[in-house]
Amino acid sequence: MDQSASKRPAAIGRRACLAAPLAASLAPSASPAAAERASLPVLRLGILQFGTAQWVADVIRRHRMDAAHGFTLQAARLANTDAGRVALLAGGADVVVSDWPFVAVQRASGNRLCFAPFSSATGGIMVRAGAPIRSLADLRGRSLGVAGGPLDKSWLLVQAAGRMGTPPIDLAASTRIAYGAPPLLDAKLMQGELDAVLTFWNFAARLRAASYREAIDVADCARALGLPPRLGLLGFVFHQEWAEAHRQVLDGFLDAAMAAQALMARSDAEWSALRPLMDAPDPALFAALRDGFVAGIGHPTAAEEQATAARVLAILLRTGGRRATGGIAALPSGVFWPEPDARI
Repeated sequence: MDQSASKRPAAIGRRACLAAPLAASLAPSASPAAAERASLPVLRLGILQFGTAQWVADVIRRHRMDAAHGFTLQAARLANTDAGRVALLAGGADVVVSDWPFVAVQRASGNRLCFAPFSSATGGIMVRAGAPIRSLADLRGRSLGVAGGPLDKSWLLVQAAGRMGTPPIDLAASTRIAYGAPPLLDAKLMQGELDAVLTFWNFAARLRAASYREAIDVADCARALGLPPRLGLLGFVFHQEWAEAHRQVLDGFLDAAMAAQALMARSDAEWSALRPLMDAPDPALFAALRDGFVAGIGHPTAAEEQATAARVLAILLRTGGRRATGGIAALPSGVFWPEPDARI
């Protein structure tokens, strides 16, 4: 259901094995615009087929924001997050979307990756509309599906918030946990096999559009732990050596992504153009996905992100031990790529 831009959350902040060969990239057509792109340096972006970075890439290319910022964007579709990481590490992509804990672990092992924020959207615990679950304590004795596995960062933060709650609850010990892919867990919730599901924001939006409700927001759990609700776990990841050798290309891409997100935050027409990529035939689902994406635009500075990340890492370490942090006990320096002013 279309809404006016004034009714949507405002964007804030300063910046907002391979599954397919690069031959599957978005190929330019034979046109003057294509010729212009062909003369510019290429940035290879690995994206998930149904990921939200695909939307940003589409906006950049349709509006020729890549050419305006001095590069040509090629987008290679990938099967999942792990495929993106493999693509980056194997040299099959210049930039992929992943989380900063992955970058921190890689840097600690000597592989100098960097992270630039992309989205601060968080998921939540979804339940049936009439379910008597409104707090973490209400999950005691119930079945809970968890997307992303036992070391998922949102799951660890939710567990930490449960232990600090009133009354406190050890969710891992007090609930029947089922780990799985989000679509499978959604289906089990709809079939009544699960009482609740902790899932990612875009899958939560699909459940909300199907008349399920969010009982607990991961952002609220972050607040309970003294963290900012906009954690910015997800971002663009790349090799530092590549970034330093192609600084203008990378900075152009990050600026183009910011411009694309700003356009998406204010333009209903832009979302109409994106709708074929969203798998959202239902108006309520379309609106939920649009508004959820816009709400996640915008991030603090690299210095602020570094400070928050260090606090998040300490919580993960307390909650899940070194296994939850990939074996690291402290955040390495250089994880966060500096914001524009600091890159001058």
